[in-house]
Amino acid sequence: MIITRNWLENFIDLVGVKDNEITVALNSLGFEVDSYKTFKDLNQRLMLGHIGNVSKIDGTHLNFCFVDKGEDLVSPIVCGADNVAEGQYVVLAEPGSKISTGLELQTKEIKGKTSEGMICSLIELGVDPKNLTEKEIQSIYEVHTKKDTYSYIGNKKILDIIGFNDSLWEVDLTLNRSDCLAAFQLLKELANYFDKEIIDISQSFEAKVDNKNNDQIKISWEKDVDEHINFAGSQIFNIKEIYSLVENKLKVYSEHDLWLKFNGVKTTDNFWLDLSNIIAIETGQPILFLDEKVLNKELKIKNETSDDKTTNLQLLNGDEIISTLGMSIEKDYLPNGDSKKVVVVYLSLNPILMRKQQKVLNISSVSLQRWMKPISTELYQLAEKRITYWMNYYNLYDSSSSIEMFKQLKQSTKTIEISLEFINDYLGMSLSVKNIKNLFRTLDFEIEIKDNLLTFNIDKFRTDIQNKADIVEEIARLYGYNNIPSVAPSIVTHSKEKKLSQNLKKMVENHLIGLGFNNTKTYSLMNHKEVLHWDLFNVNNPVKLLSPLSQLREAYRLSLSKSLIEVASLNYSRNNKNLKLFECADIYNYDNKRESHVAFLISSDSFSQKAHNYKVEPDFFFVKGIMESVLSIYQISLLDIELKAMNSKINEIHPYLNAEVMYKDSLIGFIFKLNPKYEKTLKLDNTFLVELNLNAIEELYNQKIRLKEISKYQKTSRDLTILLDDKDRYSDIIKKITHDVNFITKIDLVDIYQDELLKKNNKKAVSVSFEFNDLERQLNDEDVMAEWQKLQDKLLELNIEVK
Repeated sequence: MIITRNWLENFIDLVGVKDNEITVALNSLGFEVDSYKTFKDLNQRLMLGHIGNVSKIDGTHLNFCFVDKGEDLVSPIVCGADNVAEGQYVVLAEPGSKISTGLELQTKEIKGKTSEGMICSLIELGVDPKNLTEKEIQSIYEVHTKKDTYSYIGNKKILDIIGFNDSLWEVDLTLNRSDCLAAFQLLKELANYFDKEIIDISQSFEAKVDNKNNDQIKISWEKDVDEHINFAGSQIFNIKEIYSLVENKLKVYSEHDLWLKFNGVKTTDNFWLDLSNIIAIETGQPILFLDEKVLNKELKIKNETSDDKTTNLQLLNGDEIISTLGMSIEKDYLPNGDSKKVVVVYLSLNPILMRKQQKVLNISSVSLQRWMKPISTELYQLAEKRITYWMNYYNLYDSSSSIEMFKQLKQSTKTIEISLEFINDYLGMSLSVKNIKNLFRTLDFEIEIKDNLLTFNIDKFRTDIQNKADIVEEIARLYGYNNIPSVAPSIVTHSKEKKLSQNLKKMVENHLIGLGFNNTKTYSLMNHKEVLHWDLFNVNNPVKLLSPLSQLREAYRLSLSKSLIEVASLNYSRNNKNLKLFECADIYNYDNKRESHVAFLISSDSFSQKAHNYKVEPDFFFVKGIMESVLSIYQISLLDIELKAMNSKINEIHPYLNAEVMYKDSLIGFIFKLNPKYEKTLKLDNTFLVELNLNAIEELYNQKIRLKEISKYQKTSRDLTILLDDKDRYSDIIKKITHDVNFITKIDLVDIYQDELLKKNNKKAVSVSFEFNDLERQLNDEDVMAEWQKLQDKLLELNIEVK
């Protein structure tokens, strides 16, 4: 973003403020100055001349001109520019004057003609050629002023009059300050820094609203475009009738033409295109000026995509293209000297879509630069004021209609409450309420004070202030980081409450490390399609980056499993097998949902001892056992855990060896094996994964951890083997047979056996051990046998055979 001194002086008094002070101010406010340039001392003793007569020099491309310098005699000057013509007002370098190239002009004889000086082009004055059109590079510069230009003939301060002797600063805007793509936002910052009042020059005229004689032009769009439009509105301006043929040739005055060039914008031959660029730079709101008489009653916005253009947002009049948004307007739709009414179209668009549009079009324009960044949907109000001001300044304004809005995303006024203690604690300072309020004097922040509580109503054009931390950062920025006193650190110990959830999470990590797992940290960003594909927990709506460096890393993951699979595949490709990996990390979505997950993976042998030719290959039950040991940390009874077949359509998961882990009828995780075909693709051996949602577990488990006394009496155990059908659920059977049975302190699954006969009858022999004990007395055989008989009676009721 570029800001110039002359433009600033239209609104604030900079008398006594030097350029280097403005540089310091911008850097101090967080707007790093990339470059500074002044045009004040580039040229010496230049004046305004008026070309009276032009004649060709035979056999050359040169012209012999007589130029009026306001003296009794005209000056002969030889000029080689193609555009030199009688009646032009030009910048003249007479003998003895110097131009930006360092050349000192002298009287010379060229092709037999005396030349007393030179008619200057913008390049000779010092304007960067990259800001000029090819035509302007080859041409002399013609001066246009609001006041009668003839009165300035011979004036040696002409460069001051047309705004050439200016200073400009190119500042680097941080990503959060896209609001400063409006020069008025930087103006407010500098006025606040130098404690200057901002002059409202719009008060010099009064807008005339006329809705009766103006039939509004409507704007519509298709459904697929609706989500990309933040604001759309139109307005009609009635133009004053101009009878002079000269005035019909609308052109921006030199001071505004040069200001655009200093801002890196090539001016055009169309007044309305240049004016729209001026307003967009000033306000940050891109606008389109259209000739009302050639428009239908309804304009349409369509995304006309094709094979080579994945994004192509266009404004249409019927089937005709008015403009591909971000590019110039078709000539037939631009207002001209005969236009009686001018339609203004205000649009605020989805910056993500417009960045894609910019890549497709491969161009950069004033409007596109602003549509590509998040800007306020309220900017149209400021843009309307500036349009009215400029049209009045150019003697074009007669009246205007009200803005008709066809869509506006509600942008509620942000209000943030923050205490003085909070601010000073974070900054390590002792600011008063008055100090803080004075920091925001001209920044359109309304601050209400009640005791030591400050309520900030944020500037409606700021999109970056969201919370208390942003307010504290803003205060530090405005106070000046260099002004914050350096104080030796005072290290004070604070007793911080230990959060149970963090302790439990740490216990889970230590437990897995103790089982031989390696703790991994993986990249949180993945391909957007992969993120949605591996959304095991149906979190939905992933966070997407505005400008991803690659499609491989464009969205925040919604589960950890895919990341661990990538790590395993990478290790296998480097011949590092027998993997036991785990990761604890948080996942997020765009709805401010945050969950803490743990995932672990076992691939190939879980244990291997080559010396004894011994190895343990993982299977579903082995991994399930590890998962149960993790759940036991949360004191979850395994009898409350239920496994259900997954309904997932993820082809990479084994169609049968998979399960949803349910606790109290709520989903808390998954356990599954990878599909053998997928394993083969990744060159992996048997690979099992478990992923648990720790937040879901924490919400459901009993958080009251009680210390249980260990009985001092001798325990007694009883074992039995029962025959269960394959369809029977072990946990359900155990719950039923132990209901109302006293003194049971522990239940262990000892063995599961199935021979050919049992397999044929779809049965399994399950051996279970029951431990009996009491805290108050030693149980005798009669006590144990009474409870044991209850258990056996219930087995008989359930028709379960005991072996």
